[in-house]
Amino acid sequence: MALVEAVQTDESGLTQAAIDDLKARLRGPLIAPGDAEYDAARRVYNGMIDRHPRVIARCRDVADVISAVNFGRDAGLTVAVRGGGHNGAGLGTCDDGRVIDLSLMNGTRVDPVARTVRIEGGSTWGDVDHATHAFGLATRVAFYPRPVLAA
Repeated sequence: MALVEAVQTDESGLTQAAIDDLKARLRGPLIAPGDAEYDAARRVYNGMIDRHPRVIARCRDVADVISAVNFGRDAGLTVAVRGGGHNGAGLGTCDDGRVIDLSLMNGTRVDPVARTVRIEGGSTWGDVDHATHAFGLATRVAFYPRPVLAA
């Protein structure tokens, strides 16, 4: 008699084992429907956008981003990349796909000699202003700190 292993999948064919594998690879949290923080994590700036991604990878570093991209490609999922979630058209989210959320990656590095700034994908203008002011530098882009550099 042969033993058959039952594998749970959702409508997209995504297995729980694949989700668990991604979760183990990430330094940041992986959020899915049913998790307590799911509704807050899936929201974007425009309240009229109400999409429900299959998973939200809140990346902490480049290795997390690489893992999330590879996971989505291998699973055949739609991808949305969210910087700070401020895109008015809601491009930082999707239905039934994966969101690569960069909001935890908000590092800002200032080179005062070259007068340049390197920013991570989840940075807001408030993050940039805070870092540059310490060196007597300023940006001339935003009127308030909430807008993000990458939606």
